Amino acid sequence: MARIDDVQRDEITERQKKIYDDISRTRGGRLGGPFSVWIRTPDIAEHADRLTNCFRPAGKLEKRLIELIVLLVARDATAKYAWSVHEPQGKEAGLTAETIDAIRARRRPDFKRDDERLIYDFVTELLRTKTVSTETYERTKTAFGVEGVIEAVTCAGCYGMIGLVLNVFDIAPRPGYPLS
Repeated sequence: MARIDDVQRDEITERQKKIYDDISRTRGGRLGGPFSVWIRTPDIAEHADRLTNCFRPAGKLEKRLIELIVLLVARDATAKYAWSVHEPQGKEAGLTAETIDAIRARRRPDFKRDDERLIYDFVTELLRTKTVSTETYERTKTAFGVEGVIEAVTCAGCYGMIGLVLNVFDIAPRPGYPLS
């Protein structure tokens, strides 16, 4: 059970209502996950929405790779809500069920695609050491360019922040996508 109650739209300020509407419009008509927490602090909600939207419609990295990053970070943090949202999005973006199941089980997937293997190596090293080696950096930069490296690191950091918020406020996952 969440540590805080959901915000009711009719109980918030006009500024919060505008942010609430902007966020929920792009997220299936609802305000959930970390945004159900951040709406209490409009500056954070507004800027977090802008940052997460950098990865949604048209980033440097393919949506499939963004979803791989998100799932790796969600698994690392055991962020159940994030996992429950991004597991189906990962499948829709082209990640295989085998890849997702391996990540859920904290095993290295048997990748068929080189770009997924490279992102996996980059993100798992980043999560483990809080940096990457020169070799990993250069391989990733060669494959995706400096902008792709920036996007990968920023996405991992952003979803690391999201995982912390979700876990501290005990935001429940959507049903059907277990993570323990």
